[in-house]
Amino acid sequence: MTGWRDYQEQAAGLFQELGFDVRTDLRVIGARGSHDVDVYASFERAGLAVNWVIECKHWKRPVDKSHVLTLRSIVEDVGADRGVLLSESGAQSGAVAVTHKSNVHVTSIMDLKAMAADEIVLEQVRALPKRVASAHARYWALPKPHREEYGLRPEGPTYGYSGAVVLAQIKDVLFSVLAGQYPPRGDVLPAIDVHGPAEALSWVYPRLDNLEQKLGAAEKGLSTFRDSG
Repeated sequence: MTGWRDYQEQAAGLFQELGFDVRTDLRVIGARGSHDVDVYASFERAGLAVNWVIECKHWKRPVDKSHVLTLRSIVEDVGADRGVLLSESGAQSGAVAVTHKSNVHVTSIMDLKAMAADEIVLEQVRALPKRVASAHARYWALPKPHREEYGLRPEGPTYGYSGAVVLAQIKDVLFSVLAGQYPPRGDVLPAIDVHGPAEALSWVYPRLDNLEQKLGAAEKGLSTFRDSG
């Protein structure tokens, strides 16, 4: 992989982390012709598609005014909402000047990561409810005796690991984070030292991973049991 290609993939990966639908090396048809775009990033807001054109300049010299103007022309021609020119070597003063009051932004992957760090974490939080909902459905699809056999719930009125309790605790943490409430609170949630989205993810991920592993083992066991019957 060339240095430029690696840089392009880093850019694409960053926008994916931010929740964009990303395509690389895309030919986009505009009003005046076609344009080969390094990274094309899209997302939906209020039911409307929002499209960004990202150009990757993995050079040892700063980008100049002409590069910004070229990107601005492409953005206008294809009807994109924003253009982003990525350059780790910076930009000449003239290049920065022509971005003022325009929808083209010049930055670097490093700076963009710093600015977007909190948003990336929140995007990871927003992606978790679907995963938790899947685990919830898988848990309750298993027969009670099978959940007990595979350690997903205690046998009878005894204490022990409970997938239902773990799911409830994870939901409490996620709801609290999405509401901006710290530390998280819930009926079955013990006091936990969580004071931000990143700490919440560090708390949720190992518990959800462990639950999913247990569910996988139980589902495999149930399938084997049914096949043998």
